[in-house]
Amino acid sequence: MNTDKNFPECQADPATAGEEASVMSTGGHAAGFFTALRMTGMGVLFLFGLFASGGAQEPEMRLSPRKVREEVRAVVDAQLVALRESDLTTAYGYAARGIKRQFDARLFGLMIKRGYAPLLRQDKSDLGVVRDNGEGMAQVTVTVTDRLNRSTVYNYWLVKEEEGWRISGVVLEQKSPRSDI
Repeated sequence: MNTDKNFPECQADPATAGEEASVMSTGGHAAGFFTALRMTGMGVLFLFGLFASGGAQEPEMRLSPRKVREEVRAVVDAQLVALRESDLTTAYGYAARGIKRQFDARLFGLMIKRGYAPLLRQDKSDLGVVRDNGEGMAQVTVTVTDRLNRSTVYNYWLVKEEEGWRISGVVLEQKSPRSDI
């Protein structure tokens, strides 16, 4: 079970860690988030407003130039290291403004622990090809593997902000078959 001294109230539930758990309501402003966020058979999606213009169509992407690839990889790698170390405060720092408007640091930590547990249990990660649209949006596929050699694939979406690239969403693409149940 993952613990985080910064988020003691957000302990990972061993019964649901790595599973598509039912989302619970915590009341207050979080209730809308938990109502909107649903774990589906395909995985978890938290791309808030990413495709708001144009009717939720994925933008046309191309292979990114070297500078964009290096910047995007550095941000994603840094967040993955923070998550591996259960440093949710640092991981939250790499979130885009849109995510920070939707979640405070505590709710972000809860969301990660409840819906993205493989990111916390990763032993290694592999970043795929970085693509971008030339207008401040990028995507990279990330495969995380745990100590039992189970892999989970995510699509990371990023936006370019004044301070650099920030993570605007993560989509579960392929969940590892559970070999431990």
